Amino acid sequence: MTQVANVPGVCVSCSSPLTGRYCSRCGEEVLTPHSLTIRHFFTETLADEFLHVDAKVWRTARLLLFRPGFLSEEYCAGRRRPYIGPVRLLAVAILAYALLVSGSQAVTLQVFTIVLSVAPTKVAEGFTVEDTIGRLDRFHVLTPMLERQQHAVDLHDVKVHDQFHRRLESVYEPLSFANVILFALTLWALFGQRRARLVEHAIFSVHFASFILLSSLLYRPAVRSMYWWHAIWLFPLFAVMIWQFAYLATAIRRFYFGGTTRWLGRTVSIAAAIVLYILNSAFITAAQTIGAAYALWRI
Repeated sequence: MTQVANVPGVCVSCSSPLTGRYCSRCGEEVLTPHSLTIRHFFTETLADEFLHVDAKVWRTARLLLFRPGFLSEEYCAGRRRPYIGPVRLLAVAILAYALLVSGSQAVTLQVFTIVLSVAPTKVAEGFTVEDTIGRLDRFHVLTPMLERQQHAVDLHDVKVHDQFHRRLESVYEPLSFANVILFALTLWALFGQRRARLVEHAIFSVHFASFILLSSLLYRPAVRSMYWWHAIWLFPLFAVMIWQFAYLATAIRRFYFGGTTRWLGRTVSIAAAIVLYILNSAFITAAQTIGAAYALWRI
């Protein structure tokens, strides 16, 4: 029978000197005979695997949704272990949004004569090519392309229809989430004097994008019920949009102005939030327009 042994005073994972129960370099726990017992597995190992991960997930989600800018501040201060990393958090938010949002959900923000998408618009494959282009063409640049393609191919052909939506799906979501990079660069241009490192602005951008995706899930029941209750559901839609804007303003004040309560810091935060909220919607809208143009061009 093979026995598991540990070299005294040396970590089995990284060979660093041990000074306690855990390695100070990689965090590996020192193996003891008790660690391999059934009792230890059920009472400590198994419980820790479930409870610790769940606690980290719920802690991160709660702070992301209700403590604007806190996770970004913690990450840049080096306090990272109690929370899910920003990239993993964004991946979870993207997955949740992709799985839970279906059909033709579209929540928009009108700026003068331009209509912008607040969150990525999901388009069902059952829609025709013309309907899909109509829902995504916020800048009115896709219609000429559509008219040219109508003379070249039969857009109602099943193969053409399926090919268009497959290509749209392949580039649409990645391009929609590319706004994280554009948003980070905009933050760097606005607040580079307060935080010089681009990665700090990128972390803030990732956390805000994760919040937008998760909070936008609340749009779904309201949008689906608007067909029945009409104007009544405009109130929850408006409330979520106000929450997103207030969240951004508060996060900016915490992360870039140290949470100051002075009127100048609050005013600058609110003004910046207005500009950034509109720009974020413009980035999302531009990304989905590019994706639709690519899919239309390749059919």
